Amino acid sequence: MDKEPPRQIFLDACCEISSRLESAGFRFAKSGPHASRRAGDWTFRISFQSNYLNVSGEYVELVVHASVYNKAIREWDERNGWPANGSDWIAGGQLGNLRTPYHWRTWNIANPLTRQAEIANIVANVQTTVLPFFERFGAPRELAEELAHSEVPGFMFPQNAVRFVFWQLGPEAAENCMSYWVARLPSPDVFRSERDVPTLRDRLAAGSDANNLARVARTMKIGLSL
Repeated sequence: MDKEPPRQIFLDACCEISSRLESAGFRFAKSGPHASRRAGDWTFRISFQSNYLNVSGEYVELVVHASVYNKAIREWDERNGWPANGSDWIAGGQLGNLRTPYHWRTWNIANPLTRQAEIANIVANVQTTVLPFFERFGAPRELAEELAHSEVPGFMFPQNAVRFVFWQLGPEAAENCMSYWVARLPSPDVFRSERDVPTLRDRLAAGSDANNLARVARTMKIGLSL
């Protein structure tokens, strides 16, 4: 008997998981593969990832990611000179990083005898972790007020938190958010030296949190006295 192709197992599982989320308004797109729901300007997306190291009959990995998008924040980026290319993406991450303590969460759906139990477990985790994360954006100003003074799962990079707070509440609250993160840097002096004696271009990049916060401070004129 031929073993099931890992790619087909993965896609079938994605489809089944998405079908169990239809009552919450999600629709499956095989081309993603992902399941999405729209509410006004907001788009909530559950994306699925597998692994090129899958082995038929032994290991078929499934990872769940969640992302929140809003087209209005791209317009805000471009209008206000945010130091990165305009983007609809706001927040998100793989399911294990949407709760604390953070960890990388995967499921193995290779075994047909346990596959349905694994799929049920994935759906349960989406319902208890991802959907509540999405619901928080139903009150964006309240979420921004929390972000201005604390860490919220889904905003793993400080500049993303500062951006959301600035968009929702303005520069004073964004500076409070920046102050929260600067106080938690391994060396706040790195932030200050980069901010005050710039050596890198004023664009966000794959650098340290200190470097990127400094770039935001310089370009958006906040946190200049921290």
